[in-house]
Amino acid sequence: MPTKKSLVSKLTAKPLPRNFTVTDLDALMSKCNCEKYQGGRGSGIGFRHIPTGRAIQFDAPHPGKELYLYQVKAVIEFLRDVGEI
Repeated sequence: MPTKKSLVSKLTAKPLPRNFTVTDLDALMSKCNCEKYQGGRGSGIGFRHIPTGRAIQFDAPHPGKELYLYQVKAVIEFLRDVGEI
C-alpha cells in the first residue's frame, strides 16, 4: 500500500497528474484523517475531515477512474486548508 508521502507527491506533481485514480484518492484521504461517504446524487463521493468536520464532495469520474483536473485541484486545496499537506 502506498504511503501518504508518495500519494501526496503523486497528487501535487507538476504538471498535475492525469492518472490519479479514485483508488489513490481513497487511500490518501484515509491517511489524512478523512472518512468517505456517499455524496449527494448516485455517483457522488465525499470525504469528511474528522478533526475539523470540513468536507469535500464531487461526482465520481466516469467512465474512467482517473480524477479530472478540477477534482485534483479541489483535493489539493482541501487538504491544504485542513492542514494535511
